[in-house]
Amino acid sequence: MKTPEEIFIINAEYYSTLFQLVAKCGIVDTNTFEIKSESLNHQYLPNLTDGIDVRTAAPFKDMFGWLKHYDAFPCLYRWEIISPDILSKELVETIKNEVKSIKENTTIQTPRTVKYAFPKDNTLYVGKSDNIVSRIMNHLGYHEQTDQHGLHLDMWAGNHKMVFKLHVYVFPQECKPIMELFERSLAEIHPSLIGTH
Repeated sequence: MKTPEEIFIINAEYYSTLFQLVAKCGIVDTNTFEIKSESLNHQYLPNLTDGIDVRTAAPFKDMFGWLKHYDAFPCLYRWEIISPDILSKELVETIKNEVKSIKENTTIQTPRTVKYAFPKDNTLYVGKSDNIVSRIMNHLGYHEQTDQHGLHLDMWAGNHKMVFKLHVYVFPQECKPIMELFERSLAEIHPSLIGTH
């Protein structure tokens, strides 16, 4: 039976090889998609009998086509608000309150919101996933399961006529155990309005 010290060494060597993989080879792929709040539509909700699958809807078909290729890969992603390009303190607080209100008044889960100093850029949220298609559907608001948290842009973004950029970074499949560290490093560079790390 191995001692705790031996297990620590084995784990350190294992995780080290994963970091070296990224250090030497980089990430697998990256892409950026622009999403206008006016493209969000309640008809995309999957529980409607006459609903439209958001993955095949014209505004999102190309994005989900690309994401589908990497649905089994660990991914980092960042939601950026590009319009309005300057966020007022009032708008930031309104966004936080609207997202918080969804969790308080429905069964839908949203990320935690915290009070802190005004953010240094327009990053709305930073996250990770190894099921990126479902994850982005939840963030858009077209959740298949309400217990999985998301931004649910469909429920509030249209009120402000916003434009977002979704940045996606695809990592090698072996890197799943270390994605939390990469997520934290991305969140340090781009502190988000919603969510905690």
